[in-house]
Amino acid sequence: MALTAIEVINTDHFAKGGVKILSIGTYDATASMTSAANHTVTHVPAADVVIIEFEKETCKFTSSTSQEKGLAMTSVSVEAYIPKLASLTFLAIEAMKGEAMYAKVELWDGVSYILGWDAVLGGEGVLGTDFALFLESVEADSGAALADQNGVTLKLSGIQGEEPRQVAA
Repeated sequence: MALTAIEVINTDHFAKGGVKILSIGTYDATASMTSAANHTVTHVPAADVVIIEFEKETCKFTSSTSQEKGLAMTSVSVEAYIPKLASLTFLAIEAMKGEAMYAKVELWDGVSYILGWDAVLGGEGVLGTDFALFLESVEADSGAALADQNGVTLKLSGIQGEEPRQVAA
């Protein structure tokens, strides 16, 4: 086992959580990602990517790995609140239905991860997998009180053969 110790220092308890920027892309035959030996992604396609910036506490991503009989699978999900309920928002969400997507999540502490792609189920250096991110649910809320926000909560989810890879800076 390579793990010998995990050091937690005082400043780790005050780390900023949540997603600051979510970049969503769809699979394209001409796009590719490259990865390094240190479990990082060194190139993420920038063409045809939707970039959404969030307020604090309005977007999160989770990653959960479970192992059964030697096979480890990782479930990943992104839950994002997009304010201002409008017809253009619904049209954009409509276009996401059934699309195989990947996402780059940039956290408030500056670390970024790639979701919906991995070298186990998708092939090393190849952008494409049958287990990409998909739009799991859409919840629209107009609010009832004057102070309530209007918006849409999106949930993207997928399955990977490894933990999300960090995007190299």
